[in-house]
Amino acid sequence: MNMLINYCKISFYFLMFISGSLFLMSLKFLLNDLVYFIEWEVLSLQSMSIVMTFLFDWMSLMFMSFVLLISSLVIFYSNQYMEEDYNINRFILLVLMFVMSMMMLIISPNLISILLGWDGLGMVSYCLVIYFQNVKSYNAGMLTALSNRIGDVALLLAIAWMLNYGSWNYIFYLDMMKNNVEMMIIGALVMLAAMTKSAQIPFSSWLPAAMAAPTPVSALVHSSTLVTAGVYLLIRFNDLLMNWWMSQFLLLISGLTMFMAGLGA
Repeated sequence: MNMLINYCKISFYFLMFISGSLFLMSLKFLLNDLVYFIEWEVLSLQSMSIVMTFLFDWMSLMFMSFVLLISSLVIFYSNQYMEEDYNINRFILLVLMFVMSMMMLIISPNLISILLGWDGLGMVSYCLVIYFQNVKSYNAGMLTALSNRIGDVALLLAIAWMLNYGSWNYIFYLDMMKNNVEMMIIGALVMLAAMTKSAQIPFSSWLPAAMAAPTPVSALVHSSTLVTAGVYLLIRFNDLLMNWWMSQFLLLISGLTMFMAGLGA
């Protein structure tokens, strides 16, 4: 058991160190107005090449910093809370997989790699909800997975629609999205995906069910980081929210969600 507890402490110190480093880097990027756009050629075969793109600016670095900070504190808390759990190794691995998926989502300016991180979040969330292997957890996990699949389908449709423009790097098309009606379809699909992940009406039923997961998971995934993935996506597509009907619709939905949450409290 001491060895398992040491894994918790090692993960805590490692994530905390990276979190502090990323926070300082985000301040430097903010003060100096720096943006790094990195392309990594994963595979090159004759005329075909697979390139992954990463976007590092103050926003992505600061968001990653806070995700790692919260994750490190949750792992540190799990040291005591799940001390008697024989599967704590699996739990720590799932939490680290969640952090990796979240970071993939944050630094991606490409809808394909965003979908990789997005699906990774959904898969890890499902595994964490069914961590306690009983019927209630299985039902809650299935509700969580199926509700989030709606957002995955919306992202897939947005990817298919962006084939019309020759690239999945949405970051290059944000100015065009303001006035192009066809590009607004992509914005509407992204907004639908964000609503499912952030548990807005009518997709909010999965969030209370997901509380069947262990308490550290509820603190990390379903109340602080996973539900902000949709918010981060909307921040990246913020130019679309300048459109009148989109911003008004989002305001109405969020207001209804708060009203429903107030009634249930």
